[in-house]
Amino acid sequence: MNQEEDENEEEDAECVEMCCPEEASELAKKMKKKVLIRLAEDLEGRGNVVMTRLGDEDLKQIDALVEVEVFKSRSEAAAFFIKEGIQARKDLFQKVMPTVDKIRDLKEQAKKSLSKD
Repeated sequence: MNQEEDENEEEDAECVEMCCPEEASELAKKMKKKVLIRLAEDLEGRGNVVMTRLGDEDLKQIDALVEVEVFKSRSEAAAFFIKEGIQARKDLFQKVMPTVDKIRDLKEQAKKSLSKD
């Protein structure tokens, strides 16, 4: 689902809620299910562990989403927001990665030259 479809669905949900409040609950359940399915797809293959420290306000926000079962855990929420942040700054990573690759190559060359001695 693309961003335009998401926005249209949100507008539809607002209209349903205003004119037919009894249907809003069912629509909310359907939307929650779609969000959870997308989250599960986005978070597959998470095998790496990263420890992090968060401020009280950030943790409060994550805990709120876990409490209403948008995420199953703090870990899942953190993984989602890290991925979203990386995607949002894709331009930064595209700019820095060639330099990172050069640095890695130079380090490997240095290791090889030291191991010859």
